[in-house]
Amino acid sequence: MAGDIFQVDWVFVDTVIIVLLFLLLFGVKVFKATHRWRSFFSNEALERLYFPTAHKKIKNPFVFTKKWSFTRNSYLNKEFSMVPSILILRTKYKRKFLRILTEGLSSYGYNVINIKIKIKPDTNLNILNKKVMDEVKSFTSIVLDHFKQNGLITNSNYFLLNYSTSSIPYRAILSDSKNVGMILINPKLNTQNINNFRDIIKEFQQNTQLYTIFSKKSIFIIKNKNLKRFLKEIYPQKKINLKLLTLGKAKNSFKYYETIVLGMIIEILDNELLKTKI
Repeated sequence: MAGDIFQVDWVFVDTVIIVLLFLLLFGVKVFKATHRWRSFFSNEALERLYFPTAHKKIKNPFVFTKKWSFTRNSYLNKEFSMVPSILILRTKYKRKFLRILTEGLSSYGYNVINIKIKIKPDTNLNILNKKVMDEVKSFTSIVLDHFKQNGLITNSNYFLLNYSTSSIPYRAILSDSKNVGMILINPKLNTQNINNFRDIIKEFQQNTQLYTIFSKKSIFIIKNKNLKRFLKEIYPQKKINLKLLTLGKAKNSFKYYETIVLGMIIEILDNELLKTKI
């Protein structure tokens, strides 16, 4: 009887230990995923300003925006005051990746504007319709004027970085006199965007400052179908100096390759800004 009182159910104990180990491993994985980069900027010189009501300035039926923010390096603000700003357009996805790019670009000295955007033309119009393109060009002017009026920028020129699932009429941006170039990161190659690229090729017979950065993989070992379609339907037909950059081992999230992408972008910006003689 006394022996039964102190008998241990080792099956139960083993089960508890296994469950606890599983929870520990899961917790470590979650911690690494969420804390690999700090939630806030690690560079104390960076200032990030939010403008929760600025989106109300955009009053057209095609362009919808929210979550306007402005990030700058307070130590290098005067040195980079006449350099074009970086306008980053995004959707709700990949916020961490863009936060890393924002911190890196701002630490380097650039003023970075982040805006969540969605372009939704009427059912009877497409993104290449002149009315839609005029509204998109008007949108960029309103954005730059807003930050200029608030004394945050002195130069209305900008370089656009697009990491968004929304189809944006590239010609409207590239034909803007204030635009000094554009970088598309893993652009989605749907029917609209294929026509979008062809529209640029048709319009710009000479060099235009358009860059594309693709990951060669989508997820796991699956190849990036957007890159494959780009190489097949767009790149061979180019009549302009369309620049293509690829990361062989990166997936579409660019996890663990953020620094490499940042280095590519800074190299592009430095080279193009030298060409503009600013």
